[in-house]
Amino acid sequence: MADVFGGEVFLNNLKNYCKVDQDFDDEIIIEMTNAAATMIAKAIDKSKTPDDYAGEPRFKIAVMKQVKEDYYERGLTADSYRPEIGSGINGIINQLRSEVTADEA
Repeated sequence: MADVFGGEVFLNNLKNYCKVDQDFDDEIIIEMTNAAATMIAKAIDKSKTPDDYAGEPRFKIAVMKQVKEDYYERGLTADSYRPEIGSGINGIINQLRSEVTADEA
């Protein structure tokens, strides 16, 4: 898992957030986390990476929300219905995007 998230501490917090008690899905959760972090960073600014948001708690919360949705919405229905980005995450992305734009102005 990217250092942005603090390794085991973040993974344990994420699993608590997702209400996951077992360890056999840890690798899947880590992959989902890395994918969600990249997706959200690029949605904010295509030139950014998750490392650019290492100290941003809103970014971490957005990643946690997306991972939770991805984790519970996988399976047979995931192919027929899948929103691009989870609800509640768009507001965080827009807020961070506006701050990036303001900093560049």
